[in-house]
Amino acid sequence: MSKIEKAKSNESGIEFSGSAETGHEVKLMNPDGLRKIFGTPDDFLAEALFTQCLKPLKANEASDKYPANDERVFMVAIVNDLAPCDAVERMLAVQMAATHVATIRSARWLANADTIPQIQVHYTGYNKLARTFAAQAEALRKHRTGGEQKVTVQHVNVSDGGQAIVGNVQAGGRGKDET
Repeated sequence: MSKIEKAKSNESGIEFSGSAETGHEVKLMNPDGLRKIFGTPDDFLAEALFTQCLKPLKANEASDKYPANDERVFMVAIVNDLAPCDAVERMLAVQMAATHVATIRSARWLANADTIPQIQVHYTGYNKLARTFAAQAEALRKHRTGGEQKVTVQHVNVSDGGQAIVGNVQAGGRGKDET
């Protein structure tokens, strides 16, 4: 395991070995590590979400045989960094991690394409995955904020003779007929 992988695995409290073919060996530094990572008190749910993190990975992306390609630590670290708080966030975090890995995989295929048809196919796939990730990130943002957007104006110019109002402006007030 590389220094980066060890550092990341220690942040999430999980170390991996083995492979899909031989069986994944998972070492939890903290007995409630999976529950913390996935933001749930339910052991069954945490383990199910953890398993779903591994499912979209190709054999060479989840194996000690190919340490440069091993994405297992990344998948768990991303979910940990997103710090999901409820069921929707947990599922989105797993999907976002999988979509990101697929996007990078697609970018690698695009970079190695040799013919125009290969380039077109891989570009289309990459573009769709990148858009999907952006949509997932927006869905997570909206879910966390209740769909509200906040706009902060940093600079306002008022010309000579002009007037500006700073603060909340509401219709009504003095002069409005209250019948």
